[in-house]
Amino acid sequence: MLRGGNRNKLDICANIMQVVEMYGRVRITKLSYGVGVPIDRLKPMVSELCALGLLRMEVAEEETSFGATSRGLEFLDAYRKMKSYLEMMDPENAS
Repeated sequence: MLRGGNRNKLDICANIMQVVEMYGRVRITKLSYGVGVPIDRLKPMVSELCALGLLRMEVAEEETSFGATSRGLEFLDAYRKMKSYLEMMDPENAS
């Protein structure tokens, strides 16, 4: 998980995807707790991820949950590769 530190919007979106990947379908409250972002700040990001086709909203018995799409999992994989590459190229991380 990407908690603490200076997280930008991309990092938070990737963290949202990681929580969804780990738990499967999640409600916004569990997502907020897992990502460490208040619900009022998290809702617009989740809506944006749904609009981009990275998350899907599922409503069952008046309860809304969110699940990852295949496109969302591809985004998460690309994010992890990019993050790994950037960390490898960072001269501060060199021994």
